[in-house]
Amino acid sequence: MNHYPHHIGDFNSATMHLTFVERALYRELLDLYYDTERPLIGDAAKLARRVRATSDELRQALDIVLEEFFIKRDDGWHNERCDIEIASYHQKQEQQRRAGQASAKARGSKSAKAPRHGTGASGGATDDKRSGNGGGTDDEQAFNDRSTNQNQNQNHQKETSSPKDGDGEAGVQRDRLPDDAVPSSDAQWSVLFGDEFGVEVDPTSVQDRKKFFPLAKAWVAANVSIGQMRAAVIKARVEAKEGIAYLPAYVDRVLVSMQQPAAAAESFVERAARERMHELAPLAAAQAPQAIASVVDGYAFFAGQEKPPAVIEVQA
Repeated sequence: MNHYPHHIGDFNSATMHLTFVERALYRELLDLYYDTERPLIGDAAKLARRVRATSDELRQALDIVLEEFFIKRDDGWHNERCDIEIASYHQKQEQQRRAGQASAKARGSKSAKAPRHGTGASGGATDDKRSGNGGGTDDEQAFNDRSTNQNQNQNHQKETSSPKDGDGEAGVQRDRLPDDAVPSSDAQWSVLFGDEFGVEVDPTSVQDRKKFFPLAKAWVAANVSIGQMRAAVIKARVEAKEGIAYLPAYVDRVLVSMQQPAAAAESFVERAARERMHELAPLAAAQAPQAIASVVDGYAFFAGQEKPPAVIEVQA
């Protein structure tokens, strides 16, 4: 990526407690993350060299920043915000690529339907144009126009894309993901919903982050596959009696109903919250104050008395 959004307010509020050196290292790590478009390398020595943390003090500050703002996984240090921004960048690239292909196809179809001119019985005019005296045939001019437009699109693509994408040559559409694939991050779900279901998720929008990403995190935790999501979307669109206000929230319910009876249906978000409360229950019980008096069985209490309780007779 040649540039990325830097939200000054978010950055300041998140790093106000850091030292000047730690803040500077954090910016260096973000620049490296966006430039390579992949997680930071897990090798501490190599990463320190990449951000010029050559002294013990700088390496200690680097460890502090990594532990606070990044998550260590098998493929390196991940930052959730960076992953979302990079996924959004790739999604916009794909949309531009598809729009360019559609535009070129439309121009090609229009040129193919255009009538040919300048052909006579003797063929002399055509021969003149082929020899270069007439400036080229209409078909040749149409082909040249398409070539010029394609070159302009390719030049624009070079300015806005990066060779680090791993998608091969520009203009090649990515293959459809298999049904058994399981997205491992909410960013991947946001790209899938934009590509296949027409729901654009803007990671820079506070509203989108509140509405979509809690659902996507629950799908990741539940290991929902792409095939399950496709089936749920089809079911939702076929069976919906009214317009669907927000497809991700609606399809979340459909996913659960496909796995459980309707009476016991529970969304993935609700399930995640319930499981979280179940995990915290032992801790809450351990911190609760102990009962002062124990409960005594009623029969045992009266059996231990020397005298039975007095019986009060009531005159009729």
